[in-house]
Order: sequence, then structure tokens, then C-alpha cells
Amino acid sequence: MFGARREPPRSTWAIARASIEAPWRRVQKAIAGDARARALRDTLRRSYALYKRALVKRPELRRFRRDLPRWIATRARLRAWAMDDDCATAFVLAAPFALMFLVWIAVMFVRWLDGRDRNDALNAVFDAARRRKAREAAAKALPNQAPAQIDRTQSGREVTMTPKDLESLRKFREKLNAAAAENSDLLGTPALRAYVDDACLCRYLRARKWNVDKALKMIIASLQWRATMKPEALTWDDIADEALTGKQYRSGRDKRGRRVLVMRPDRENSYNHVENIKFLVYTLENILWKSSREREPRGSKADLAPEQIVILINFTDWSRKNAVPMATARETLSILQNHYPERLGLAVCFNPPTIFRVFWSIISPFIDPKTYSKIVFVNKKKKEKAAATMGAVFHSSAVDDDMGGVVPSAWNFDVYATHMRDYDAKKAIVMASWP
Repeated sequence: MFGARREPPRSTWAIARASIEAPWRRVQKAIAGDARARALRDTLRRSYALYKRALVKRPELRRFRRDLPRWIATRARLRAWAMDDDCATAFVLAAPFALMFLVWIAVMFVRWLDGRDRNDALNAVFDAARRRKAREAAAKALPNQAPAQIDRTQSGREVTMTPKDLESLRKFREKLNAAAAENSDLLGTPALRAYVDDACLCRYLRARKWNVDKALKMIIASLQWRATMKPEALTWDDIADEALTGKQYRSGRDKRGRRVLVMRPDRENSYNHVENIKFLVYTLENILWKSSREREPRGSKADLAPEQIVILINFTDWSRKNAVPMATARETLSILQNHYPERLGLAVCFNPPTIFRVFWSIISPFIDPKTYSKIVFVNKKKKEKAAATMGAVFHSSAVDDDMGGVVPSAWNFDVYATHMRDYDAKKAIVMASWP
């Protein structure tokens, strides 16, 4: 009627003990049945008994037991151990080995101190050279390197356009003018006409590997976007609320002379898609303003650094909670790739957290391969490599102190606003002169 009585579950310790006891019993049984093992065991027992008997008779041990130290005599367990013959014997037998171990520890400690002092001395002499070599190695590993050889005229001026580049530019200009003749809105405003200088056309040609038809399609899309967005008309007052926390700002130049744009996603304050895009466009127009007025075109073999920027993104405190919406991230990539081609020299992602890998795996398919190749990740935990990479790209005067530079990371909105309003005033004077 009644089921069998269930035994209570055994603990892990009980199971482990049972698994050890069975083999140990077999070993004991095997030793007990071996004549040589029994003889050896009996010899050891007799030797131990003789040693213990001789030790107990020693006057030193008797005197010690008679005059026990207070800290032993007042503790029952320690007193029992001191009066036990087996404990005394075991202590005397183990003492030489314990002494040798302590001596070994002392020797190792002295050697460690000596090695540390020697390493400190060597580092003081060679550390600067080692860091310099690390920066040089990191610089060589960076993407978008400058041309190995830059052609120059006899006077030393850089040759920025080859005859083949000039011919492609001429064809591109002709096709753009023909497209504008068919569609008067394409270059219908002074701002749009000022935008398509020769330097701009060369950037679109480079972005499409000097394929004139593909470059024409790309620049038409950009002109239509600019006609709608009107980026040149954006002012500081239009986006000041987005800049309150310092989530995006300019910060000097890198070691190749490229302007640095710092982004701090953890300082996101509005999560407003439209306003975030306006803020991005205003910042790009601001940071590229002088370069965008540069009339010198650059071809396939020229150094492109003078008209490029470096984006430094600090992900240290970034998390899913302060991440911008996916639509904002995708449009940001689209704007950089399609409407500001060949402007990105390098994007440095500083200290991205583990959760960013998931976000990155989602947006990476939307990144153009050429843009993707310009992205560098810097892991703050790998201190030497991180310092070498940051030192190879940036001057310390262009990097915040929480990323290894000397610029205070605390955001000063009022000072930055003053610079931006000054920029707006200068820009308005230039725009008034556009035909």
C-alpha cells in the first residue's frame, strides 16, 4: 500500500566523502595484505615510538612543560596540545621544514624588492623610449594613413590633383551643370551654389571611386537634402537646449591637423530625434566651416587630413538607458556617409562597454565599408595600448582628462556658447556676400 521510504538527499560533501572513502579502504586493505608494507609500517611505528620516548625525556621539554608561557597556560586547548607527546613530536619534526620555508619566503621577498628597484631604474631610463615606440607602432596600425609619398612642385607646393583627377572633375562639373539646367531647384540658392566648389566635388568623386555618374547621383541627393534641411541657416540659438549637458562639442585638432569632434552619449538630455539631428548638423557645419570654404580640390593621391575631422566618442558611462533611439543612430550614420562624404578621417570609440557590442552588431550593417574601416576601438583596461593609441592620434590639449588628456571634462556651457555665437556672426557676414 505504501511506497518505499525515500532517503533524504545527501549533500555534496557527503557524496564526495563517500567517493573518497571507498578507494581509500581498498588501498588500506591492499597495504594490510602486503608483507613488505606491513614490515615498513611496523618499522616506522617503532622508530616514531623511540623518537617520541627520547624527546619526552629531554630536560628542555620537561622544563618547557613545567614553566609554560602565560598565553599557553591560560588556554585549555593550547595547554592540552603542549602536554600531548604526539603534538610535541609532530612540532619538532615539522620545525626544520617550516624554518626552511620561512627562509625561502624571506629570500624571495628580498629578490622581489631588488628586482622592483632595478625595474624602476630601468623604466626611468627607457620608459620614455618604450612609450614612443608604442605610439609609433599604434600610429602605423591606424586606418586612413597619409600617403607614403606626396608629390610636390619645384617650389615645394603639394600637387593635390593629377591630370586624370582634373579630367574627372571637369566631366563632373559639366554633368552637374547640365542637371542643374534641367532642374533649377538643384542649385537654386546662393548657399547651394557656394556648397559645390571644386573641393566639394572632389570629395564626392573620391567617395564613389572617381565614378562620375555615381558621384553625380550622390551629390544630387545631398543638394536635395540641403535644400530641405538648410544646414547653413542653423544658429546656436536653434540648438542651445541640446548643448546644455555637453554631449557634443569641438575640441582642438589631432596630430595630423584634423579638427576633433567629441561626443559623450552618456550626457544625452533630450532623446528628441529631430533636435538631435539638428544639433549634429549644426556641429558638423561649424567644425567644417573653414574647410568648406577651401577652394583647393584634393585628388586621389593628396593628403586629405586638412579637410577631414576626427570623432572621439567617450562610451565610459554609456548604457542602454541613456542610448539614443535607433532611428537617430541610423540617420546620424546616413548623414555622415551620404551628405558629408570623405569628411571623416577617423572615429575613435573610447572604452565601449560590453553592452555596446549588441548595439554595434545592430547598426554595423548600415555602415559603409569605407566608413567602417576608419573606426578604432580603445579599451581603457588595456592601459599601455590605450595610451599608445590615444597618444598616436591626439595632442593632450585636445583630449579631456578622463580620456588621458589635460582638458577638464567638466562642461562649461557659457564659455562654449560664447564661441558658437561668435562663429554665427562671422558666418552671417560670409553668407551675405554669396551671389
